[in-house]
Amino acid sequence: MTPLISFIITYHNEPEAYLRACLESIWALRFAEGEAEVIVVDDGSEPQLIIQNPKFKIQSVLDVRLIRQEQAGLSVARNTGIENAKGRYIQFVDADDCLLSSAYGAVIEQVRKEEADVVMFRMIASPQPSPEREMSRGNWLSLWPPTCGSPLLWRGGGRLFLQRRNLRAAAWGYAFRREILGDLRFHPGLLHEDELFTPQLFLKAETLVELDAKAYFYRQHEGTITHSQISEQVQKRLNDIHFILNKIQSFDNPVLERRIHQLTVDYLQKVWTLTHSFSELRRRSRELRREHFLPLPVRRYSPRYLFASLVCRCL
Repeated sequence: MTPLISFIITYHNEPEAYLRACLESIWALRFAEGEAEVIVVDDGSEPQLIIQNPKFKIQSVLDVRLIRQEQAGLSVARNTGIENAKGRYIQFVDADDCLLSSAYGAVIEQVRKEEADVVMFRMIASPQPSPEREMSRGNWLSLWPPTCGSPLLWRGGGRLFLQRRNLRAAAWGYAFRREILGDLRFHPGLLHEDELFTPQLFLKAETLVELDAKAYFYRQHEGTITHSQISEQVQKRLNDIHFILNKIQSFDNPVLERRIHQLTVDYLQKVWTLTHSFSELRRRSRELRREHFLPLPVRRYSPRYLFASLVCRCL
């Protein structure tokens, strides 16, 4: 039996309490036997992850597989998950996050209809206590009331979405049909790799559905690369976003124009918030001008973008 959906969880030295909560949030969805599989990709953790440990309480109704690889980064770990996935749809989940079953049920309903190539949803972001204080499934799920319906925010082609809607590129923010991937994979070694992957995936989507369902619980906590203030990692983050901007521009696709404009704003905002350096901001702005990302057109994509497009003219 081909599973309806494959949940791909990438893991690298996160507290096991977080992974346990993540797995429990998927078990809480109550799939029929064989309807879903869970693939945990251990990206070189030390010591090695052992999910057969009784504390994980693996449920027999789900196919749970652990794949170990030498540490190669999030992109390669996700690609490993893709290569091993059997489900008709794929859902990425970070090991330190959770699905909210009351809202994710609306996503499953759309996936079961198999009418859309991509089903998008919303998230809740919140700082969390230390792993030692991690709450049980019953407690943390009860923090969020059931979603009262999931109004449809968008239905249409992925290309039209990119032209008319603001994109949140996080790869965990949607479930997608595996067959539309083709040879598309995550670029190895990049931070913010979702910013390159997601627009390309949406270009392939004939039908995209966006739901007003807060179905993903994103933990904001220190210790991750994207929250690091170490100078070398800050520079890598900025350089990788700059690389992604140039890569997307190289596709020479007018459908991606809005995304390029907004990612340029995101990039400049990160330059300032991560470095607090006017000289660094001016240096990188000059680079963007030479590469024809600046000046930005004045568009009403969002209040933030409109404001930034005006401010950038002074850089």
